[in-house]
Amino acid sequence: MLYFPYVLVVLAIFVGLRSSSPDYTSYSSWFDWVSAGHLVAQDWAKDPAFVLVSYIVSALGLSFTGVTLFFAISALVSQFCFSKLASNQRWIALFFYLVVCRMLIGSDMASIRSGVAIPLMSISLLLAFRGKRKIALLLYVVALTFHLSVLVGLLPFVLVMFKVQFHSRWWVLSWIPGGILAKIGLQNVVGLLSNNIRAGIYVDNLNASKGPPSVYYIYIGVRLLILALIVIFYWNKITAESRLALFCFSTGIVLQILFISNNAVSWRSSDIFAMFDVVVLMLPLKLMKGYYRLLYVAGLVAFGFVFFQFSVQIMEPYRWILS
Repeated sequence: MLYFPYVLVVLAIFVGLRSSSPDYTSYSSWFDWVSAGHLVAQDWAKDPAFVLVSYIVSALGLSFTGVTLFFAISALVSQFCFSKLASNQRWIALFFYLVVCRMLIGSDMASIRSGVAIPLMSISLLLAFRGKRKIALLLYVVALTFHLSVLVGLLPFVLVMFKVQFHSRWWVLSWIPGGILAKIGLQNVVGLLSNNIRAGIYVDNLNASKGPPSVYYIYIGVRLLILALIVIFYWNKITAESRLALFCFSTGIVLQILFISNNAVSWRSSDIFAMFDVVVLMLPLKLMKGYYRLLYVAGLVAFGFVFFQFSVQIMEPYRWILS
C-alpha cells in the first residue's frame, strides 16, 4: 500500500514532466490549437480523448503539462491495474517491473495516447474472458478514443466476447498460414491506402527502407522459441487465460514479422500486445520450482534491465519542462 503508490507517483512525474520527444512537440501544437478555440467536428472525430482532455485542461487555465501528467498517470495506473489482474500477489512487483521496462520508454514516453490505449485494451480482453463483457466493451471503446491502433486487438476481443476458450494449439498455429495471407493482402491494402491523403503519410512510413538491426532479428527469434516451447511442451499445463495470452503474444510476433522491412512500424505494431508479452514471460514461474525458479527470476530481472537500457539508447536525451 505504500510501495506502489510511491512508485506510480515518481514514474508519473518522470514521464509527465518530460518535454524532449518529437511526439510531445506535435502534441503541444495540437493543445495550443484546442486551447485557442479552433476546434471543429473533425477534431473530435479524429482523437476524441486527447481533444477532450486538452479542452478541459485549457478551460481550467492549465498548461500543456496538465495534459502530459494526465496521460502519464492514466497510462501507469492502467498498467498497474493490468498487472494486478494478470499476476498473483506474490509476483506482482516483478510483473510490474517488467511492464515498466517494456512500456515506459517506447510507449509512455514516446506515444502518450497509445500508452493509455494499450493497457486499457489489454484489461478489456482479460475482463471479457472472465465474463465481465459489459465493462470490457466499455473499456475497449474508451481505449479506441485514445488511439485507434488498438483496433488491431479487435480479433482477440471478438473471440473472447464469444466465449472462445482457446482449447486447441491450432489457435496459435493458425497464424502461420494467416500471416502468409495477411502479407499478400497487405500489398493490396497498401496500394489502396496510398491514394488517400491522410493514410498516404502512414503508407510512406511503412514503405520507408529502414530495416531493423541484427539484434532485432535475434529478439524475434527468442520470442518464437519461447512461443514454440510453451505451445509444444506446456500447452496442457496452462490455464485457458494463459492460452489467450499466448494467442495475443503470437499475434504480436506476426505483426513484427509482417512489417519487418520497417523497424519503427514493426516495433510499434507489436507494442499493441506488449502487456501480454509480460504475461507469457511470467508463465514459466508457475511451472518451475526451487533453484530453477530463482534462476529464472534473476534472468527476468536482468532481461528487464537490458531491455530498458536498450530502449534508453534509442531515445533522445531526457529534458524536463523547467530545463
